[in-house]
Amino acid sequence: MKNSTLTYHEIYGQPDSFQAILDTLPEIEATLDEVFAEKYDQLIFTGCGTSLYLAQTSAYLWRAMNRTPAEAVPCSELLFFPENYIKGKRTLVLPITRKSYTTEVRKAIDRVHELPGVTSLAITCDQDSRLYNEHYILAPDTAEDSVIMTRSFTAMIFLAQILSMHVSGHEEWIKEMAGYRQEAGKLLKECDALAEKIVRENPDLNLFITLGQGAYYGISNECMNKMKEMGISNSEAYYSMEYRHGPMSLVDENTLLILLSNEKTEKTDEALMEQMQSFSGITCGIGPHTDYMKGLRYHLATNPSFSEYQAAAMMGFIGQFLGYYISLKKGINADTPRHLTQAIVLK
Repeated sequence: MKNSTLTYHEIYGQPDSFQAILDTLPEIEATLDEVFAEKYDQLIFTGCGTSLYLAQTSAYLWRAMNRTPAEAVPCSELLFFPENYIKGKRTLVLPITRKSYTTEVRKAIDRVHELPGVTSLAITCDQDSRLYNEHYILAPDTAEDSVIMTRSFTAMIFLAQILSMHVSGHEEWIKEMAGYRQEAGKLLKECDALAEKIVRENPDLNLFITLGQGAYYGISNECMNKMKEMGISNSEAYYSMEYRHGPMSLVDENTLLILLSNEKTEKTDEALMEQMQSFSGITCGIGPHTDYMKGLRYHLATNPSFSEYQAAAMMGFIGQFLGYYISLKKGINADTPRHLTQAIVLK
């Protein structure tokens, strides 16, 4: 069995994960109706590692569609400093977790429940999350044998999209995603081919940068994480416009810059990529109109009929495949990356 076979197989399981969520929509929406029959002063999305990046995108999606304030907070912050975030407000805390037994998640949720006015709704791949939360919504087809989170990450992003759309009353957006399995399958193959080509044609790459705004900032962080975990490579992520403020000094001919382009930021995205190309950076853009964008050596145009709110779950595919092909090039088995386990259990 070649290196990273499990991870590669699980990456291609993502369309089925999306469909499993769509197939259980009535159950998910019934839970959301029950939870949001109550009024909250704020929402806090929380997680560790990959799930924190998921929380960043989830909080953005909520803020974009609903009036109640929301933020993304690491579980460790809620564990050590819960009063700084709760502050007597009626708060819905949403832990996001692949495995229910991650120590920081359980301890953080137990800790915030010591404060008045806190309810929790887990976004999870593990039914045992019900053991320490009042409510949960489940991504039912996300089992992973690899240490690396791939289909579990995007499935829970998809759940977060549905959560924000349903609660805000945008049922038509959910209906427009009925063909998500097919759309994801197409984009997976395109990202696979693109990532393989980039790594093959640029064998000396030693710095990988992912850039995104809005819903794609958290996704950029996760792409960064995939290249670190799977390829044991130097990678960084930034809000796109922040990259000019110091970090771009590192750009050279061995730097890959992956832009997750948002329909609201296309003009500034193009100018940024032109500038990075002028510094000899290898540029790649993924988004609805990147086939018309200057400054890109590589591009992949996504379906323009999906807004950032709908496309978010699929935008991380490129980071998964880049991590995979970097690991193959370096002879690393990404299924079992060094120092890592599926869940962090503290003694």
